[in-house]
This record gives sequence, structure tokens and C-alpha cells, in this order.
Amino acid sequence: MTAIALVVLVAVAAISVWAFRRRPGDLAGKDFMHVWSFSPWGKQFMVDFWGLEIMLALWMVSHALAHGSLGVAVGCIVFMPIFGAMPAAVYWLFAVGS
Repeated sequence: MTAIALVVLVAVAAISVWAFRRRPGDLAGKDFMHVWSFSPWGKQFMVDFWGLEIMLALWMVSHALAHGSLGVAVGCIVFMPIFGAMPAAVYWLFAVGS
């Protein structure tokens, strides 16, 4: 699982850097709004994404409460809306994998 967390972290970071270089600043915001307005599937995609974020946050909180790593969990949850799955991978590496 630690290897998978590292792969997720590196892959999402690399794709994020690539995407930002291709569509910086306000263009990224316009792309986000385009996904939301793109037929019913755009809405389904976004709701599914945020549902996954909520489930990951709940997993981190439940694990943190049982293992005394609530500070790490809260720090990772704060960054989830911006970085997606990367903070969950960081949580795994620092709180679970160690």
C-alpha cells in the first residue's frame, strides 16, 4: 500500500504540474465550470469526485482518532479540495505506513 500511495502522489503531482503549465490561472477555473455544465455526466463526475473526497476524509478521521494522528488528518483534509487524492496518499505515508 505504501508503494501505491507513492505512485498516486507522484502521478497526481506530475499531471497537476503538466495541466497547470497547459492551462494556467483563470483558464483552469473556466475548464472546471465547463466540466460542471457538460451534460448530466459533468454533474455526475463532480458529485462522484466530492463523494470520494468525503469518504477519504471520513477514513482519515476515523483512523486518526484511533491512532492519535488527528493533526495530520486535519492538515491533509484541508488540502483535499485543492490537491484531490494527494493528501490522502500523504496521510497514508505519514500516519499509516510508518
